[in-house]
Amino acid sequence: MDKPQDWVSLLGELDRQVSSGRLSPDTAALPELMSSYDVPGVSIAVGDVSGQVWAAGFGVMAVGTSTPVTASTAFAACSISKHVAAFGALRLVQAGVLDLDADIAEYLTSWHLPGRDGQQGITVRQLLAHTAGLSDTWYRGYPADRAPSLLQVLEGSGTTTTPPVRPTVLPGSRFRYSGSHYSVLQQLMVDATGTPFEDLLRTLVLEPLAMADSSFDQRFPHQRPDQVAHGHHGGGTRIPGGWRTQPELAAAGLWSTPTDLLRLDLEIARAVSGRSKLLDRDLATQMCTPQIPADSYGLGTELDDRAERRRFGHTGLNVGYTCFSYVWPDSGAAVAAMTNSEDGWELLVSIRAAADRRYATTRVTAAPPADVTGRYVLRDDYPIDVALTEGHLTFAASTQQPVVLLADPDGRYRHPDLDLEVRFVRTDDQPLVLELRQEGVTQTARPATRQPE
Repeated sequence: MDKPQDWVSLLGELDRQVSSGRLSPDTAALPELMSSYDVPGVSIAVGDVSGQVWAAGFGVMAVGTSTPVTASTAFAACSISKHVAAFGALRLVQAGVLDLDADIAEYLTSWHLPGRDGQQGITVRQLLAHTAGLSDTWYRGYPADRAPSLLQVLEGSGTTTTPPVRPTVLPGSRFRYSGSHYSVLQQLMVDATGTPFEDLLRTLVLEPLAMADSSFDQRFPHQRPDQVAHGHHGGGTRIPGGWRTQPELAAAGLWSTPTDLLRLDLEIARAVSGRSKLLDRDLATQMCTPQIPADSYGLGTELDDRAERRRFGHTGLNVGYTCFSYVWPDSGAAVAAMTNSEDGWELLVSIRAAADRRYATTRVTAAPPADVTGRYVLRDDYPIDVALTEGHLTFAASTQQPVVLLADPDGRYRHPDLDLEVRFVRTDDQPLVLELRQEGVTQTARPATRQPE
């Protein structure tokens, strides 16, 4: 498989998307969008299943400063924490410490879910899939000096600003996204192993995947203040203290970078194909399979199985931050982006849409018809060579190096870098012609009378 283009090329796609078809060599669209949505900083990483990642930061770490966001700037990973926690939980399942379909009461020792006497049990799987029917909760975080313990969060006591965790819907009956499921999962994993959650996830996930700029330890931003982007409310107002503390680690407490997030999602992609040393294929497949038919959530994983843009990963929103991390398994490409603003989601939607255009389409997996290969000419001095290389259709225009064309479901092919579509058309007076469509203009290249040697 050829490698996806780097973040510069992704920004070119974003620029074209925002600029009505104009593909610019600069990155004008990104600062324009950041300004429109009051987003001080964003970091973007693009990678592929080989493990190679390209990354860069844009904007500043805090309004009123000139400190730039870089590829190593850390942000709150928000609900992507659930995705990471789920991977860690599945590693415990693989090790025999947990059973996906066991009642959570078998593992919880420091706290017990109230109101379940004589009722249907809740399983680990249901916690991971948001189908356990627990109370609807979004965790907004706390000033560091007012943060409750996880037990207080579960009980709704102390300085906690959320209600106690309670069963409110029949377990297994439907999907309802709530951070409460992952707070219970966090306590369950701690009780089952006797290890603090931040240490457990470091051992299970962060260290094995070399996620060196990531941590569930809520002291992380205080220990690395020069590396952490400050969070901002809507309109660019800085959060007092720079960020909030999240005792609900599994639900919303991870600090990370786009590069580190891609390390996880690319490992999951490898695991699904049976090429991971950390998680076996069956568990990875369950992670990426809807747990309720017609739903779009697996085990700690958001799923989009529409044919035109199949992808998996997770999104996130905390006070002051927004983010996403996705893999497009048909192309083997992955993109993660993180912002230091609650208003960052519209910017992220634009970046995700550009990524969908570039990476959602399946690359050529079966050899195209051999009779489309050969030399075509737009004019005498502009040859185009089309060839099959290891089952992929390649395109070389004039003096350019060959590139692998990306296949669309309708039989068209796209150039990976340019606003250019290729179509092979048979006509009455010509066995085959090559049509090039660039910026709305179609040109026809005909087979050369003399083919290249």
